[in-house]
Amino acid sequence: MTVLLAAPILLTLTLLVSGLAKLGARQGTEDAMTSLRLPLRSFHRSVANLLPVAEIVLALGLWVPSVPLQALTAMLVALLMVAYLVIIARALTFGEPVECSCFGTLASPTVSRTTLGRNLVLMLLAIITLLAASSGAMTLALVQVPLSLVGLGIALLLAIVLTVLTLGGFADGAAAARSTGGPVEGRTQTPAGPRAGAPAGVQTALAAAPTADGRAPELASAETAEEPADEELLDYERAAIPGGVLQQPSGRLITLTQLTAQSAALLIFVSEGCGPCERVLDRADGWIDSLSPFMQVKFVFSRPIDQLRERTTQRVGEHAMHDLQFTARSTLGGRTAPSAVLLGADGLLAGGPVDGGSAVIEFVEAIQEQLAGAAHGAPDGAELSPPAR
Repeated sequence: MTVLLAAPILLTLTLLVSGLAKLGARQGTEDAMTSLRLPLRSFHRSVANLLPVAEIVLALGLWVPSVPLQALTAMLVALLMVAYLVIIARALTFGEPVECSCFGTLASPTVSRTTLGRNLVLMLLAIITLLAASSGAMTLALVQVPLSLVGLGIALLLAIVLTVLTLGGFADGAAAARSTGGPVEGRTQTPAGPRAGAPAGVQTALAAAPTADGRAPELASAETAEEPADEELLDYERAAIPGGVLQQPSGRLITLTQLTAQSAALLIFVSEGCGPCERVLDRADGWIDSLSPFMQVKFVFSRPIDQLRERTTQRVGEHAMHDLQFTARSTLGGRTAPSAVLLGADGLLAGGPVDGGSAVIEFVEAIQEQLAGAAHGAPDGAELSPPAR
């Protein structure tokens, strides 16, 4: 009897934790669905909004004192656990690591054999729960010995908490990766602050790049340029571009300083398959069109260019580059994919690095806004002149 009741209690706690964690990380759930290559991508957002609520409702529905309702709820939970197991097992067949965000921002999100083992245990608990609900054992315990049931639940909860604390708590995925030297793909990170996140100024980044007639490009004069809304942007500590190396589509290697010898470069580090990277790649066309006249826009992958998927090459075209063993990204201070950094034409860093899908999108939009603001503030008759290639 204790085993039959322990299983639904453990499953209930798992569903509650999972649902509550997903409530605060719906974008992460949507990104995870993309990373897991689930079909019907247009419905991912709706599913990400409904899934946490569904998990919480199922967890609570298991304890309504009605045998038919408990049995039905247990069946739905079992089907959900089977679906999760199949999705995780399928993800292990992919060529690159993916993230599931099964518990929102809690625990390590990277899919591994341990993840598969965890889901096998959850499916076993779901089967035992179905047996307990169908036999009426759960309803009987709720009606006859509710205090004993509550006591068992508290005991199991304390055992879980003590186990987690003994093992050191939930480790942050990025911190764990940094301690082992491995990359963390697709995990959204918050920039350290304005110095790390915001571009120092597009005008500064392009200042050293000559225009077609030999003059420096004028985005806005010092007299007409508007003051930055956040004075902390002026405190961005510009450092020399480090000695990283990237591989061009032709196979030729080029250093970061060689890349920016004629014009500034916006490097966006992405990895195929991760949800946040796909969000970034979906904006590639617009970014290339709006920024390419004034700087190079490069999407940098951890895989060789000739191994990229057709959908990826269609979005980035000739703007793809290869970062061998994450060396350039690490040298520039990027911790995850996606990440982005702006390299100035004067040999100095001009903005970033920033990590995570939302941070990268905001970073590029800030660059676009600075270009638009500079054009608006330019003297009458002046034009934005793209740097010579």
